[in-house]
Amino acid sequence: MKKNLAKKLYKKISTGGIEHENPFDIFKKVNYELLRSMKIVAEKIKDNKVDETRQTNFCRALIIIYTIQTSLNFDKDEQTSADLFRFYEYCRTKLINGMSNLSYKDIYKSVVSLDKMFDFKYIN
Repeated sequence: MKKNLAKKLYKKISTGGIEHENPFDIFKKVNYELLRSMKIVAEKIKDNKVDETRQTNFCRALIIIYTIQTSLNFDKDEQTSADLFRFYEYCRTKLINGMSNLSYKDIYKSVVSLDKMFDFKYIN
């Protein structure tokens, strides 16, 4: 099922379907997926579960952070880009520290910050 969804998304992107979307909506969707992946990692650590889901979401979150950080346009708006870079670096650091120390609280700190930034109302 996931493969079919990925194929549909790839087809939409490859046919130019994403060009017509609002850039902020795309940015918000990407950040929601980052938040979701980080929350899954935190929950798996909290439940003391080491499995493929935890590893996949850890890698996914790092890839999203890296992609966002490398996509920032410092030439267009240096201050905003620098602030966003520092914010995502904070999230990345908390994610890695949380995995290294098996401390889900480190990860939840950045999840709460991300949730507040975009007002996802994701946190219970």
